[in-house]
Amino acid sequence: MSATKPEDLAPIVEKIRPLLAGKPPELQGAVLADLVAMFIAGHAPPLRDEIFETHVALVRELIPVNEGLMFPNGAPWGR
Repeated sequence: MSATKPEDLAPIVEKIRPLLAGKPPELQGAVLADLVAMFIAGHAPPLRDEIFETHVALVRELIPVNEGLMFPNGAPWGR
């Protein structure tokens, strides 16, 4: 995500967040999966595996960042 700055990302995330808030985790996951599938489908088939792997790597990087924002006093399930 080197070309994308957090300040560019935040306003879009904040518009999407209320649409998912309070929905069951299965629905949230299905919506996010559909959005990712649309994103990957927009790339040529030979690039899709690489795009997907890059996306998964970014998600993994963002998990601890978001966990810290969601649970500033530590996650309720511990670490």
